[in-house]
Amino acid sequence: MENQVKPEKRREQRYQGVIDVVLGTQGMPGRPVTALNISASGLYCVCEEALGDLTRVDVSIKLDDNQVMARAVVIREEELPDGNWGIGLFFTRIRFEDRQLFASYVNGE
Repeated sequence: MENQVKPEKRREQRYQGVIDVVLGTQGMPGRPVTALNISASGLYCVCEEALGDLTRVDVSIKLDDNQVMARAVVIREEELPDGNWGIGLFFTRIRFEDRQLFASYVNGE
């Protein structure tokens, strides 16, 4: 049987690179995580523990001289070989200007 390549489902281009991010939820202090890629619609980060599918989180991202605050929901979690967790987040609340900032960052502008 042939391996079939699934088409990419993402609509937004992604910036591949390490970005420092802080995640927080109600009742949980902010926790620093490392984003491995980011787009105007979400990000993928590495966290020391699982957050739980569909958990809402507050996201703080520093891009150059800009501090972006957003709300996101966990849409994917996977345990990584090193015991950390890969977390996919989808932005549910983000200012239009910040979404544009991510888009320009991804496009190298």
